[in-house]
This record gives sequence, C-alpha cells and structure tokens, in this order.
Amino acid sequence: MLHDELPIDEDQNLIEYTKSDLEFAFDFLAKKVPVTFDYPQGGCQQRSHLLSLILLKKFKIEHRKIWLFAPSALFENDNRSLFIEDKNQISYNNLVYWNFHTAPAIKIKNTQNSFDWYIIDPSLEAQRPLLIHEWLLKIGNSELSKYTFLRPEKYFFNCKYNDFSQLTNVFDGTFFEYVNPAKDNLMMEKGLAMNDMAMQIYDSFIKPLMTKNDNIDLQQLTDLKDVFGNATALDMIFAQNISGFTENTSYRYVLNNYGKIIKEAKNIFHQRLLFWTNYCDKYV
Repeated sequence: MLHDELPIDEDQNLIEYTKSDLEFAFDFLAKKVPVTFDYPQGGCQQRSHLLSLILLKKFKIEHRKIWLFAPSALFENDNRSLFIEDKNQISYNNLVYWNFHTAPAIKIKNTQNSFDWYIIDPSLEAQRPLLIHEWLLKIGNSELSKYTFLRPEKYFFNCKYNDFSQLTNVFDGTFFEYVNPAKDNLMMEKGLAMNDMAMQIYDSFIKPLMTKNDNIDLQQLTDLKDVFGNATALDMIFAQNISGFTENTSYRYVLNNYGKIIKEAKNIFHQRLLFWTNYCDKYV
C-alpha cells in the first residue's frame, strides 16, 4: 500500500517493544494527557506530535508516525477524501473529512517472532491501541489512500503550487520539523487550544440548540455548526483573524450575529493557548 513516491523512514533497526510497554504508554497518553480527542475535525498533526514528544521524552520509546494521505492530497483535481463519522453531529453530513491523517506508530513483538505496527490514536479509539489494519478500517476511503512511516521529528508536510502560483492541498513530498518559525509561532499549541475551545462552545451553545426546533434556533444552529464544525473556518477566524470561505463563516457575519459567542470563544482559545504553551514547554 506504500506509495512509490512517498518518503519513508521505516527503519528496520527500530526497537520492538512488548504489549505491556505499549499498554502502559497508551494508558497515560489517552487518559492523563489533557488533549481533546473528541473533536476530530482538525489538529491530528498537533495531537500526534505532542503524543510523540511524550513517548520520546517520558517513556523513551522509539517510534514512527504513520501518515495516511487521501487521493485529494496526492493528485490534483481528485476530491476523494478520508472520512469518519462525526459523533458530535456538527459537520456536513455528520461526517468529518480529512485530506490526511497521522498518529504515532510503535513496533510491537508478536508471538510469531516478528512484529506488528500498533497505532496510538485516541481520536479514533480511546480504549486501546490499534493494529494498523484496524486503524485503516476505521477511516473511510483508506483503501484508496496511501500511507507511509516517518521519523517522529517530522511535524507537517508541504504542498505544491499550481501553474498559477496558487498553493494547493496536494502533498509535494517534503516535510518540516517543529522548529522555528513553527515553534515560536506556537503552531502545535494553537491547534490544541482550538480543539479545546471548539468543544467548550459545542457543550455550552451548540448542544442545547440541537433540542430546539424554531426557525431562529435552527439558523443559529446551522451557523454555529458551519463555524465550529469546520476546522478550516475555525482556524481562519481564530488563529489567522481572516474570513472563512462561505457567507455565514465570514468574519463580518459571525461577529455581527454571534459577537458574544465569538468573544467567549476567543477568551477560551487564549486561555487554552497559554495552558498548552506552558504544558508543551516540558517537551518541545
């Protein structure tokens, strides 16, 4: 399933750990690291990188990250994305769509004197690590996609420009590490804070609207879902201070219609950003 053109760092000399090593680390990562795993709309690279840093620095576990790329991230003019069910029901069609997904992967000794890859991904399975085939089965269109293993230092990837010098969503084959300017611009910490904020707004404002049925409430529900259920719109409004791509996610629209909620959301975002900046300083 590896794509011929994808980079790979799957070192054959990587240490193979035991199931007990894996379970001990997973229990800490899934239950004691205060990451919001139940907002899978965005931020997998931030969650994956923090978990990876903790695996390395706290548990001294060598590992890789698995990167799964949808056809939409590999080929121009291909709109086939990865997808999972949105249990919060705030995304379009109640599905979360991804161009890619990533999580830490650990080699574990098996009884056949060989090894298996296990994936640590509490956003997909909060109770246990997953064998690689189990992980893939939880992600729609994974059978059309390509995956590879890379060293955990790789934080994110670069994309191609088209013939009109416009940045696309198509992977260009290169990655970058969590160093400046990404590090000092708090890219990881901002993503973690964004997810925290989205779930707090969901609990406080969106979930109560789901039980009402008058027209005003339905419009508010639609608007808030389009902002807080869309990781791209959320990132633009809160991290970049610019508008989303649709009429009801523009900066002007959301401020004019939901100013109090946006103000509260910004306060939450900045509080959580400060929290994550202090938390991650132990590991970055």
